[in-house]
Amino acid sequence: MTEAPILPTVFCFFAIFTLVMIVFLSSAIRVVPENRRLDVYRLGHYIGQKGPGLVVVLPIVDVTHWIEVDNSVTTGNDFQRVFGSTGEARTLVEQDGSVEVGGRVRSATSSQSILPGTRIRVKKVILEVEPLA
Repeated sequence: MTEAPILPTVFCFFAIFTLVMIVFLSSAIRVVPENRRLDVYRLGHYIGQKGPGLVVVLPIVDVTHWIEVDNSVTTGNDFQRVFGSTGEARTLVEQDGSVEVGGRVRSATSSQSILPGTRIRVKKVILEVEPLA
């Protein structure tokens, strides 16, 4: 009896491995646009908001949720309306997180941990700036 050549078998396994790795890597890379963020939960624990840009997540281990971010210019009247209003935490709020206030999802920070779904009150409004190029 003749034995089957081993080279086609090795090539077949290599092709299957390469295909699986391509599928795995393509599901691990996310492109987050400027007006969105990606909330990442690893094994049920919130690990933070990612983006904008290229974000790498662990398939099967990480669960992601898209968040719309409003980067429109805010007027003084809008700041006055937000101050003191109430809303609801959308993600875990510590050093950063997301809350819904006035029908809009906004970035937020807190000195204490606030669980998702907890009612919140806006204590102060912070304006983040950057230098012009």
